[in-house]
Amino acid sequence: MPYVADGRILIERAFAGQYAMPAFNVCSLEMARACIEAAELEHAPIILQTYPGDLEQASPGVMAAMIRALAEEAAVPVMLHLDHGDSLELATKCLRAGYSSLMFDGEEFSIEENIRKTREIASIAHAAGVSLEAAAGSFGSGEGKEEALHLTDPEVAARLYEEAKADMVACSVGSRHGQVSQLDLDRLRAIYELVQKPIVLHGGTGIPAEDLKQAVSLGVVKVNIGAGLLRALLAVWQRDSAAAPTHYDVYHSAREALIAVAREKIQIMGGSSKA
Repeated sequence: MPYVADGRILIERAFAGQYAMPAFNVCSLEMARACIEAAELEHAPIILQTYPGDLEQASPGVMAAMIRALAEEAAVPVMLHLDHGDSLELATKCLRAGYSSLMFDGEEFSIEENIRKTREIASIAHAAGVSLEAAAGSFGSGEGKEEALHLTDPEVAARLYEEAKADMVACSVGSRHGQVSQLDLDRLRAIYELVQKPIVLHGGTGIPAEDLKQAVSLGVVKVNIGAGLLRALLAVWQRDSAAAPTHYDVYHSAREALIAVAREKIQIMGGSSKA
């Protein structure tokens, strides 16, 4: 199935259909292939994404070429997103490489500066025909960052949609990167009732299944999954690598573990049979 070049297609479809897509952080062929195979087994659309740290291992061009090649052989829609992009320079590199979607994380700035910078990148993203995710809050330590949890003010989220022209906004309502957490569903409901737009959650690995299911009914269309994949991958390599006759045996076991994690998240978020 053709690679989805404009992420807005899948985001708008999920919002209208009231389901969410796991956005899987991947940094290798092994991880990307496993997530796509899981999506094929569930007949679900899928988001793959790269964090800036991943792009220190392989350039945006290398990652985009790999994901596009996998997508062309897949039986389900696949899009590629930049997670926690932190500059116009990185956004431009990813656009030129063919990413379907960008995030600009301007949480470290004042709200006025966040809106200004987000609006600038959104205009470039939209001119190139891709989607833009903004940040209204932070999600605790993780993914190379040390930061406090900063919950989202609904009015700030609304301004990022209306003034910065974001297609979706990452909202902090209790989830934390790589940690077990509980969602503040009342805060999420207040955001959704005000904005009536697609919402993103980060730190999806540790969100309880029941909270995720309720979040999907409150406008959430994208939930980032990183730590769950990493832990599954490392567990297999640590368990099997010393005794395995070849590295292919470990790849196979690791892929099976990654597929199990990915399928569970797709099922919880209601994406099965939505491809």
